[in-house]
Amino acid sequence: MITRRQFIKVCGALGLTVPLLGCGDDEPSGGFDGRVVVIGAGVAGLSAAHLLQRRDVDVRVLEAAATYGGRIKRTTEFVDFPISLGGEWLEAPERELARIVDDPSVDLDVRLVGYDPDDPTASFDGELVYSPLGEFGSLNFVESSWFDFFDEHIVPGISSRLTFGTEIVEIDHTGDPIRLTDASGTVHEADRVIVTVPLRVLQEERLRFTPPLPARKQRAIDDALVWGGIKAFFEFDEAFYPSWVEFPDSDTATGQRYYYDAAYRRDTTTNVLGLFAVGTGAEPYQARTDDALRDHVLAELDEVFDGAASRSYLRHIVQDWSEEPFIGQAYLADTADPAIPPVLREPIDGRIHFAGEAYTRHDDWGSVDDAARAAREVVDRILA
Repeated sequence: MITRRQFIKVCGALGLTVPLLGCGDDEPSGGFDGRVVVIGAGVAGLSAAHLLQRRDVDVRVLEAAATYGGRIKRTTEFVDFPISLGGEWLEAPERELARIVDDPSVDLDVRLVGYDPDDPTASFDGELVYSPLGEFGSLNFVESSWFDFFDEHIVPGISSRLTFGTEIVEIDHTGDPIRLTDASGTVHEADRVIVTVPLRVLQEERLRFTPPLPARKQRAIDDALVWGGIKAFFEFDEAFYPSWVEFPDSDTATGQRYYYDAAYRRDTTTNVLGLFAVGTGAEPYQARTDDALRDHVLAELDEVFDGAASRSYLRHIVQDWSEEPFIGQAYLADTADPAIPPVLREPIDGRIHFAGEAYTRHDDWGSVDDAARAAREVVDRILA
């Protein structure tokens, strides 16, 4: 049976639009001359700030961490191409990049490649079986990453509007303006607020609302299934593996895990195998650290590929998103109740808005492109 995420990827490959869960927002018809404060400098926060500043709106972004990007973190220090430690693939048609930039004069020189349906994928359940990958709509960045895309096309225009090391712990919307208190006790004021923090932050009540959130929204927050996640990348001196490696529990209702060729069609001669695991699929890896994690992964791969992993291992890196400060999660689970995301995105009193991978009206929650799309729709609503 095709899963929700697999269906979305196939739609992307065919250039089809994914069905929406609700009616669309109206196009902006007016203006807004107040101050907007965006909480969080991940994909949604950066996207919203970019669109607002292009429309001459007074916007400020307050980020708890020391840098921007959130879950599109990447490193260029492991091998000779950017390694995406978080969001990695474009799961929508390529034209979505132009919509994020929102400026037809910008030349988007971004190289993307898709997967060949005839690429081999390995399935292992005590026995190794190869089969064609089939239609797979996700697109890979060749020379860059999601982080590089935002770093080049979005951040430069809003860099003066970003403030780091500022964790907002309370939003008081009893009066006008809205008062936002950070962890140091400093109060910031806004006429509109866009909340883009990971859903786990709201579940753990690290961001309080005065008065409290509506009961309907609080129930949706409490009931939402959020997956923790981990990614690891192993460099080998030979590519003994195909494009994808799957197991019987690679895609379940409670989690996912698989290996994939992280150097697929990149301009590199290095061999890097990525591990992607979320939900219960991530737990065996998250339970181990350092050498124990390395040994567990190599033993798992050795069983599949007859000891080739240990023979050719060079080094590895790990990113455990469940342990990342101010984030603590991967994304809203693929198997979450589809009625939840539209409730999560509902504004409060028309003044506090929500945008991000979980705060969406679309079926493709959990993706980078949908986080940006949700931000665009919130900006349209504020300006309408």
